[in-house]
Amino acid sequence: MKRLLIIILVFAGVLWPQTTEYKYHYQAPINCTECHECAKPTYKNPCLKILPDFRREGITLQASASEVPELIIIDTLANLYEPSIFTHKLHAEMAEMAGGCSYCHHHNPPGKILKCVECHEPSKQRQDLSKPSLVGAYHQQCQTCHREWSHQTNCTVCHAQKGKGQESDKSRFLGVSHTKVETPKKLVMQTEYEEKPVVTFHHEAHTKQYGYKCQDCHQDESCSRCHDTMKKPGLEKKEPHDNCMQCHESEIENNCEKCHDVKEKPGFDHASVGWPLNKYHQDLSCVACHTTGKFTRLNKNCTSCHREFKPGSFKHEVTGLILDDFHSELECSDCHAGNNFSKPASCDDCHDNYKYPKMKPGRLKK
Repeated sequence: MKRLLIIILVFAGVLWPQTTEYKYHYQAPINCTECHECAKPTYKNPCLKILPDFRREGITLQASASEVPELIIIDTLANLYEPSIFTHKLHAEMAEMAGGCSYCHHHNPPGKILKCVECHEPSKQRQDLSKPSLVGAYHQQCQTCHREWSHQTNCTVCHAQKGKGQESDKSRFLGVSHTKVETPKKLVMQTEYEEKPVVTFHHEAHTKQYGYKCQDCHQDESCSRCHDTMKKPGLEKKEPHDNCMQCHESEIENNCEKCHDVKEKPGFDHASVGWPLNKYHQDLSCVACHTTGKFTRLNKNCTSCHREFKPGSFKHEVTGLILDDFHSELECSDCHAGNNFSKPASCDDCHDNYKYPKMKPGRLKK
């Protein structure tokens, strides 16, 4: 009987679905980027996404402003007013800097982007009190920006009254686009730091090389920053180090001269860290090698990044130098002693009075 009971328990353990418990959630087979912005979150810097339950990979679809409908007619609540004409494409153009589609479509499940009415009930006598009604959702989404830049929230700004002969003319909204926001190459700013007041921010390098998106720095900004009708357009005063703190906290606290100077600072040159980039690596963005988002020194051995590297499969021409027939048959270590590719190749083992790069074992790639 005891043996039979043991057999039953063993089979039950095999057939019955098991729930694995993990002491730490990072040990579970989940994708960290579903909740965290950076590749390696820490207790001190968790870099959590806003509302991670609704912003997981693939949940909120992303489309460029050129791909979305130009106008949307909102008529769900058209009992007192004419349908409202929403300039969807124009608003999508404005939202690109602050976060794209997710700026408005914040709670979207997998699949196509849903209409607001799919989640927000038209009736104020709703079942789920945690969600605003449809009219509340519309107004909450729209009025904040309109109040900040135009200081007007009259109903007739968006709605024409029914029976008053004020039906909105759609044609006046067609083809309207937001002025293209020119991306500056760099910004040279004067600060209140008396000893070294000049700060040079290389904007283009941060977007093209370092991999930052507009919303990484501009997410909390509103239309009023540039369009407030009650004051001159310009930059809002804010804590100057807010956008830089996540990456430059140490420099901000201990090394002001990293950014501040008495004159304009040149952009970052990779040769300044002892490793000038060859033609192949110059075409890569920084995050292609610095995958954690932290731009610290890396192991210069090729296999630290090219983990599948095999001597026989390597094409030397990616370095900008095409080897001649003789040298292409040699082992890497014949020229790169100890396979240390961070130092110039040595020709002394085979040649007398033969110095690289004055004399080359092949030809440069054009």
